[in-house]
Amino acid sequence: MSRIVATWAENGMQYTITATPIAEKPAPTSSGNKTEMISVFEYLGGAAEQGTGEKVYKYATKSGAKIETKEVSTAKYTGKIMLYERQMLDVYFNKDTTSVQEVPAPQPQQIELLDNTYEHDDLPF
Repeated sequence: MSRIVATWAENGMQYTITATPIAEKPAPTSSGNKTEMISVFEYLGGAAEQGTGEKVYKYATKSGAKIETKEVSTAKYTGKIMLYERQMLDVYFNKDTTSVQEVPAPQPQQIELLDNTYEHDDLPF
């Protein structure tokens, strides 16, 4: 839904500027609309440094990310594991590919006046 911000006619042309609200789109997932839930072990492709799981859990709870659990049984581990959204893990491990990167605003340039005398000033006062 856009709205007209400004309109004017100039040199036989009609100009119209419209504004459209920015709609935030959900981050894309690798499996369509369903959020992909994976463990830190799966995400990193192996065991993580001691304490990483606890740090990820604290970050996920503070950020309000979706957390699930799953029972697994392997030769090395049997028990409950924590599953997190892939996008949250991307952000946590600085591999965020879904968010828009901020572009710094251009800085205004200082203009140095070379002739600061008023000799060329043709104002009457």
